[in-house]
Parts: sequence; structure tokens; C-alpha cells
Amino acid sequence: MSSTSASFSRAGGLLLAYLHRGAEPSAETAFAGSLLTSLAREVERAGFDLLVLDDEPRVEGAAPRVRIDPFTAASFVATRTRHLGLAVTADAAYYEPFNLARLTASLDHITHGRAALNLVHDPARAAAINFGVRDRAAPADPDRHAREFLQVVRALWDSWEDDAFLRDKASGRFVDGDKVHAIAHRGEHFQVQGPLNVARPPQGQLPLVHVERSPASRPWAAAEADVVVVAAGDEGGVREAGQALRALAVREGRAANPPRVLAPIVPWVADTPDEARRLRARVAARPDAVAAIGTPDEIAATLQAWVARGLADGFAVLPAPEAGQWPRFAEQVVPALSRRGPIGPAAAGFAPTLRGRLGLARPANRHASLAQPVNG
Repeated sequence: MSSTSASFSRAGGLLLAYLHRGAEPSAETAFAGSLLTSLAREVERAGFDLLVLDDEPRVEGAAPRVRIDPFTAASFVATRTRHLGLAVTADAAYYEPFNLARLTASLDHITHGRAALNLVHDPARAAAINFGVRDRAAPADPDRHAREFLQVVRALWDSWEDDAFLRDKASGRFVDGDKVHAIAHRGEHFQVQGPLNVARPPQGQLPLVHVERSPASRPWAAAEADVVVVAAGDEGGVREAGQALRALAVREGRAANPPRVLAPIVPWVADTPDEARRLRARVAARPDAVAAIGTPDEIAATLQAWVARGLADGFAVLPAPEAGQWPRFAEQVVPALSRRGPIGPAAAGFAPTLRGRLGLARPANRHASLAQPVNG
């Protein structure tokens, strides 16, 4: 089944990749909408902001991982949740900017402003052969390719001004053509005329999530992402990654609005301090996430201290190998965090859109002052 993530606002956000309580789903239920609904509602009840639906187009090995299409899943979940944000994962190597802009804008309309995009770029041969592009050469600079891809998507999102729809029965004018703009993009990798055939998303621009696989992606993330889950195995690594991202953001002209830095943790919730000590003795360290071991109050105190000290704006909570850790985190650690300050919807004042809940302003439309309408 697909891996998922969720986040709640505190001094930024908390991202969570989790396993469902209890046993893994059977082959009959792994793709059932009822399971996806249960997962999403459980995340929402815990006070989280964002459910990230992962994807990977490759199929490898004798027992490949299988995944429901994230756009289908997000559209389904949107009708069964009220305020949960929904981030879809898409690979820039196998989408075109126009169809991804259309899919994501449509999702934002369907969810009333709860959509986000997790854009990845992995032109692996195992995926390429599934898309009939076996012989397509990978971009010499994947980050450069991804930047241009995102540039086109964002321009297409803005190709309709917010007030382009007149719906004026008296005059018979439905759309103001002067407020619908071609983007006429001619770049190194893409040539796209536009405009999009979907109105501007309710959020204006969807939030961009980035999950680090290596520090090599940090320059791109510092320039483009709104939320970044860093790859770090200890507190020092989190501090170093956060400092590097913020310094790169300054170089990119984002000193006033750097990306939110989320520290990755694996929760190991113990009932007593003695159990926590035993867990610390046997849990192996890993390079991509910090083991958060302790009682609920101990873990909550540690997370709060990291935010207070500026190490991170939030946390990426990855699944522990033992089943049952996610329910314990949701049912015991989250309330302990809540007692220390508002989280979830209360922290954002019940903002109606995901951008609002993440503390991101709605951007102005870049085409509002241009004199190149689609019918001009």
C-alpha cells in the first residue's frame, strides 16, 4: 500500500509518515476506500493538518511495493474529511507541466483550498520503461529541469486572474478574456503556450512540500519549497541541515520567508522511564531520522524544546518498525504537546485553506498587470 504523511501546525508543522494501527491490511483491503478513509479520519481526529500521499512509478523486484494513484486517493479522501490538507506526490520526469498544473488546480478546487504538491524528480530506468521513454536521456541537471518544470506549473496556475469569471447574465459575458493570459513559455526543457483550462486555484499557488533524500537537493528546496523534511540522524544533523537551508534561502532572496524546516523523528513511546531506558539500549540509530524515545511527556518536552531553540519548525514523524507506535504517538504524545500550547486547527485559528494553516500568505497573481490576454 502507499505510504502516507500528515502534519499539524504548531510553530510550523509536524509531518507524519505512519502505519495503520494493528496488522497490515490484507490483499483484499489494501486498496479499499474504507481503509483510506479510516486512515485519513484518524489523522484528522488527531489534529493534523496535512496528509501526504506518496507515489513511485517504478516496479522492481519479486515483491514490488504497490501504490494507489495519489490524485485518485486525494479526490476520494477530500469528500470524507473536513479540514485535512492533501498533498499529492508527482514525478517531474513523467508528467508534463500542463497536465500536472491542471490536475493540481482541479484538486485544489475540489478540496476548497486544501491541496499541496510534493514534486520529486527521479528519472530511473525502472520507471522510464513503464512510460515508454526507455531511451530518453536524463536531464544533465535534474534540479535545473525541476526548477523550470515548477516555473511553468506556477505560471499556469496564475494564467487566470482571480476575477476573470464575470458570470454577468445581463451582458451575457461569462469570462473577461482580458484576465486570462497565455504564458508563452519557451525554455530549455519545455515550450508551453497556455493558458490553463482550469481557473486559478483557491490558494493561488499550492504549497510545495519537499522530502530530502540527500543534502544535494537543498539548493533547489531552499529556492522553491514551502516545507522541507530534512534528512538527519541526530540533533546535530538537524541543526546543521536547518542552518544550511536557511543560509541558502537567504542567497535565493528568501530571508523573509524561508521554507519551514521539519526534523525527521521515529517515535518510540514508552509507558515508564525504565522502559524508555531499555528502548534506548536496543534501538539502532539510522541516518535519516532521529529516534524519539521516552514517555509521552518526555517526547513532547523534547519536541517543544527543539522548536523553542529554533532547531526546527516542526517534525517529520516516520513509522517505527513496531506496529502500534503511531496510535500511541497520536493518542498520547499529541495530547501532551497540546497541553503545552495550541496545535492543529486551533493554532491557525481554523484557517479554511492549507496555506492559511501553514502560515503562508496567498500570493498575488503575477499576470494581473500584464497586457497579453488570451484573445489579444
